[in-house]
Amino acid sequence: MKKLLAILLSLLLIPSFSYANKWQTNMKKQEKKDFANYVLRNQSKNKMVFNSRNVPNRLGLIKFFDKIEDDMGVAEKGIEFNLSYSDEGDKLDWSRWGKPGFAQRFQIQEPNKHATKKGKTKWYRVGYFIPKKFDTFKHNISLFDFKMIYGKGEKAVGPSFNINNNNIVWIFNGPNYKVAANESGEQYNFDGYVVHLDDTFSPLRGKWVNLLINAKWAKDGFLHFWIDGKLRSSYFGDVLGGASRVRFKFGPYRNYMTDATDQGLEIKDVVIRYSNIGKADKCDDLWSGCDEIINQLNNNSQVHGAISVNMCIPSGDADKPASCNNLGYPQNSRPF
Repeated sequence: MKKLLAILLSLLLIPSFSYANKWQTNMKKQEKKDFANYVLRNQSKNKMVFNSRNVPNRLGLIKFFDKIEDDMGVAEKGIEFNLSYSDEGDKLDWSRWGKPGFAQRFQIQEPNKHATKKGKTKWYRVGYFIPKKFDTFKHNISLFDFKMIYGKGEKAVGPSFNINNNNIVWIFNGPNYKVAANESGEQYNFDGYVVHLDDTFSPLRGKWVNLLINAKWAKDGFLHFWIDGKLRSSYFGDVLGGASRVRFKFGPYRNYMTDATDQGLEIKDVVIRYSNIGKADKCDDLWSGCDEIINQLNNNSQVHGAISVNMCIPSGDADKPASCNNLGYPQNSRPF
């Protein structure tokens, strides 16, 4: 578990550069049409843009498909990302901290004007399919994440779903944070909950997996997280941290690759498929059987199907790990 956390600590501490509109690239008319037809649903349709730090969109990097069936006979249409280490990336990712090979991405995101305003409640859905053998040894890939916007700039990380050091983790902010300086002005370093998910509880690789999130982005908020219709994490508390808006992103974001390459490890090509990506005001707009979903909630925080839950407190220095405390799950069934 310490090896898992050693990398995650840094992930929780990523300085969030101040993103304004210049950090987005609008989709062309056909691209917008393809995403709307194959991938995006409800409020996300025709309202997403490319992250301008994406690797170059070479031939074969992304492919839309009408039908891909898993071994269980579930078939979906969607998009496939084929990300290669040789794609490198934007210099602010690839050469972050002055060392080549740190990070690369191809993300689709909400522009500022479509990010969710504070106080609002939203539902989000993400379908994904990764192979049973999916190597992230000594590094991390985020499949989707949220960013916290203060004014017009991203200044803090938000909840994220990651394959980290070959472990699958759900990370979200705790109520406490410190403000620190960075090259773009300031960043907010949050204490973070790290839920290490147990993929024997329900398979998370080698099949279509559907994730559902319900968030009230407020100081008196909540963040509920289901996998294939089963509640895995339910948190009540401040999930906003003083932000004015919350941005949703999806697509592979691979980072801390230098932790692997410094040890002579090869960063392998990855294939990630997505389907049914969307944001909505109501569960029914994204999911069938919402009564069963909502009936799993109560007024208390919950965790199910996890190996461990940790609270990590950032050091404030990107070169130094955070301090993490195991919160005693599963013996402590309500670790937050």
